[in-house]
Amino acid sequence: MGWGYEPHEGYADEKWPDGHWTGGSGRSATDPDPLAYRASCSCGWRSEHEHPVPPRPESRDEATRETWFLQREGVYDRCQQDWNAEHFEGMLGYEPHQQLILGKSPGGPRHFLDGRPVNAGSALELLLEHENRWLPIRYEWSWQNDQPPTAHIALGVPPGAEGLTHLTVSFPLPPRAILRWPTRTP
Repeated sequence: MGWGYEPHEGYADEKWPDGHWTGGSGRSATDPDPLAYRASCSCGWRSEHEHPVPPRPESRDEATRETWFLQREGVYDRCQQDWNAEHFEGMLGYEPHQQLILGKSPGGPRHFLDGRPVNAGSALELLLEHENRWLPIRYEWSWQNDQPPTAHIALGVPPGAEGLTHLTVSFPLPPRAILRWPTRTP
């Protein structure tokens, strides 16, 4: 099982020690451990990026095995990110620089937009469906991978009430929301 649906189902192709790529065939217990993964698609597309797979540890220690397994899953996740950014997203008309991309920073998981880290409270703009208008929002996220980030929109108040009350509408940002950093006006 891969990512997406036919005719564009992505998967992590495996490079074996003899240098050949498996082409997504199933694994058996006698297969050698792969040296690398690369993102591939059932349509024939192949990524140029090759991600080395850490070698299986000799130790049978459970903590060592768990660390290895998590590292290997991280390589697999990078292949999925490659497939999304380099192949699949482009077919949907989405531009990767206008999508929140979940990545990692020294402090842990973080969203990035157009290659820049998005911090809690960041001002962004959300594209609305009609009239090609951009709506100013404030970004927040719980840092939980299974929770979407939240957009906050400040509503207007009557003249004279500014600073006395804050009316805000909040909603989860859909995964395919088109965003950008605010444009600067001279």
